[in-house]
Amino acid sequence: MASRGGHRPEGSDGSDHWHRESIAWQYKISSINKWRLRLALFLQIQLGLLMFVRLLPGIAGAFGFTVIRLRRLDLPHPRPWEYAWLVSLIAAVIGWRSTPTNNSFLLKQFVLGTIVFGLAPVFFGAFDLRNDIMLYLQEKKFTYEMFGFPAVLIWSVFMLIALQIHVFALYFSVVLLRAWRPRPSISGKLKAR
Repeated sequence: MASRGGHRPEGSDGSDHWHRESIAWQYKISSINKWRLRLALFLQIQLGLLMFVRLLPGIAGAFGFTVIRLRRLDLPHPRPWEYAWLVSLIAAVIGWRSTPTNNSFLLKQFVLGTIVFGLAPVFFGAFDLRNDIMLYLQEKKFTYEMFGFPAVLIWSVFMLIALQIHVFALYFSVVLLRAWRPRPSISGKLKAR
């Protein structure tokens, strides 16, 4: 090989660098989007921990326990979509486990779980709260309060953040599934002709 100031092979002006070895596009895409997916999943897990703390009085009450400190917060009763969304954390763990080994099967399970237990509860929650949201926007009236704020605002912000996280995670997953798809061999292409 020629050095920067040294001799260059005859017949080459140095512009033929495109044929040299480089990292294949699918490996670059995979590396970048694995990191992005893991970041989205990390944010989803953090959001899930907040939701778990919010639902803890309801979960403890279902098992016959009372948590006095959480009762003092005077949180509104949990809505069904909140419990369903909490199940999406299982899908997040499955998605996290799919990235180290490029496991397409686990990533497809993550996509399915995110659609069913992530996006569907968010859309149902928006549908469930539509009257409360409209009442607050039009007349500044609300029925529940959490941490000194109208509960409908906190639920709306949660749903917007969760929706963004899920959409980005699904996008990164689709890109990864394309990058991880097996490539047809050259001999297979020649046999098809």
